[in-house]
Amino acid sequence: MMNHPAALERIDTDIHVRWSDESVIASYLPRTWRQRWLNGGGHTHAGLKVHTLYYDPDEAGASGDGADSQAALDPAKLAASWLEPHRIGKAILSVYDAPVISTFGDIDYPSEVARAVNRWMEEQWLSADSRFCGSVVVATQDPQAAATEIRRAARHPGMVQVTLPSGTRMPYGHRYYRPILEAAQECGLTIAIHGGTEGMGTSNPPTSCGWPGTVAEMRVARSTSFLAHMTSLITEGVFVEFPRLKVVSFEAGAAWVPAYLWRFDKNYKGLRSECPWLKELPSEYARRYFRFGTQGVEHGDPASEFWRLLASIRGEEMLLYSSNYPRWDCESPEDSFVLATSPGEFRSSIESGVAMGTYSRLGE
Repeated sequence: MMNHPAALERIDTDIHVRWSDESVIASYLPRTWRQRWLNGGGHTHAGLKVHTLYYDPDEAGASGDGADSQAALDPAKLAASWLEPHRIGKAILSVYDAPVISTFGDIDYPSEVARAVNRWMEEQWLSADSRFCGSVVVATQDPQAAATEIRRAARHPGMVQVTLPSGTRMPYGHRYYRPILEAAQECGLTIAIHGGTEGMGTSNPPTSCGWPGTVAEMRVARSTSFLAHMTSLITEGVFVEFPRLKVVSFEAGAAWVPAYLWRFDKNYKGLRSECPWLKELPSEYARRYFRFGTQGVEHGDPASEFWRLLASIRGEEMLLYSSNYPRWDCESPEDSFVLATSPGEFRSSIESGVAMGTYSRLGE
């Protein structure tokens, strides 16, 4: 393992890596499932996939990586092409398509794929460079098995979060998911909800009124899926039960949050008898437990309007830097709207401070 100075500069909370060949992951699978994997059962050469059920054009390469796609295959190349040029002190890695296994119709195969991907992450990436941190992928079809895998994978100190898909059959506050949330808190792992699986496989249609006809509709409407999860997690008392848990949203934007919380607080005041376990306004739980990646955040025009809106809820305390590297729409620190326009007193916090307070294992 390459060791580096402990002093952190920037923390990139959303970097995607993958394997170069299907046989790599096959070697981590039990013999029972290897042939299905090699036959293409729910994956492509670039990662995990299922066929979408709605019109989903390529969107100028949206289904693939950007110009530096080779960096996603090799720890040394990733360090040289991204971490060092941009002064990244810690990089939280995940496999972009991995959460899609939770939309498969069966149970045993996706659970084994999750375990294989996690073992590959541990051995091929986390052992290569002390700056790399990992994400535990789980198959939510079996919450108890997912919890067992979280506890197993968390034995590696480099694992810092559990990645869940935004596209689901039920919101994450539902008690069905409690074993996963309990295991995450027990192990000191953050929950990351990543957009991109809406409408795939067994998940619900990607909007509340059905299937969109274009990617433009899909990307604009994506924030509503996370909004529903956020509402459910707060209302169902998840943070009363698990007060050390944190949740991060990737690729869902952030400018919508203030108006949403105004509406949430207003309705809660009239309907609080339905959730007597809550002791504070929903906005207070949101500020304490939720964070939002900066990549893809809405650009205010002028930028000061974006910051004025967030200031109404102290939203600057809820942002952490994420690049989505090396995807086609990734944002370097120099290209990040949030970092480029943030008031000076907020920038260092967004670059690293908020992440340090969100991912408890980063400081260990």
